[in-house]
Amino acid sequence: MKEVESGIIALYGDSTRMRVLEYFMQFPKNEFTYGDIVEAVGMSRTTAFKEVSKLLDNNMIVPSGKIGKSTTYKIDLKNPLVKVMQKSVSYRSGEIANKQSARKNIQILIRASLKDKESLYARQKLLNNELRLTKNMIREIPAQ
Repeated sequence: MKEVESGIIALYGDSTRMRVLEYFMQFPKNEFTYGDIVEAVGMSRTTAFKEVSKLLDNNMIVPSGKIGKSTTYKIDLKNPLVKVMQKSVSYRSGEIANKQSARKNIQILIRASLKDKESLYARQKLLNNELRLTKNMIREIPAQ
């Protein structure tokens, strides 16, 4: 079975910056040092410094304190870009959950419906309805 990408990576691409941002978004109340980021995301200290600097420039993360001589950073949940990204990920997660639920319900109905011809017609109607709903959901997805 194909591994599902995280919401941030699937929507905005797999770059080091998105992986750093995803890490901050996964733990919105936590504060992280460069060392934490390097270890968690698996990148060099130089790359972490560059990506954190870009996120700081865009006010997506903010300095939040110090641990010894190390500055800590956390995500700025009030930043409009962060809010949009959170909503996008939430929307995508909801869509995935709905599809998984619908798929499970359809599989149950298929097993039960394979017993007679009338049930097969009901299954066809259900599948046509699912196709119509899917097309409508696709039309509602914001352009990227």
